Amino acid sequence: MEKIDVFAHVLLPKYYNKMIRFDSSIPKVYSFTNIQSLKDMKVRRNLWNKETKQIISFANINAEDYCDSITSAKLCREANQELRNCIKENNDMFLYGIGMVPFNNIEESLKILEEIKATKELVGIQVFTRHLGKSIADLEYRPILKKCEELGLLVLLHPVFDNRKPDNNIVFSWEYELSQSMLQLVKTNIFEDCPNIKIIVHHA
Repeated sequence: MEKIDVFAHVLLPKYYNKMIRFDSSIPKVYSFTNIQSLKDMKVRRNLWNKETKQIISFANINAEDYCDSITSAKLCREANQELRNCIKENNDMFLYGIGMVPFNNIEESLKILEEIKATKELVGIQVFTRHLGKSIADLEYRPILKKCEELGLLVLLHPVFDNRKPDNNIVFSWEYELSQSMLQLVKTNIFEDCPNIKIIVHHA
């Protein structure tokens, strides 16, 4: 039986190398950047079980955290194209991709969502429990979620670490972050505003 892994991350080299130019400390701050199978598809292929199809999304190195709104929109477009190319080149291993949008540029995010919808390879966007210090439930971000519902795009919700919490670790904290984020979305009437939104809760 074929299996589908919707939670498979990549950190493709063109995008990753551009981000390192913005902040050379990224490899030291984020130890996952040293995992070669995120960046090298030949290494990844050697680990693949040849049964599971992967739906891939970028690991948490977001352009908006490192650069201005215009640059982050440009980088997101380039990353989405790199993701599409990777899927085309490895279509036996990868089923679809989950793109990214710049949360410091809502206007361009809405345009990028239209571009994603027009592709065959990308089926949604990855969002995080918090962007730029604000909850994903913040009404500033609601236009992005509404547009995803309008276009029928998936919303892949991924947790981020919150260093303000002393119990923050991968065993407990990510599940807490996700539960808190979903509760915040419910309390801001996301399912009244967007009754057909498709949210996939990562690591749940």
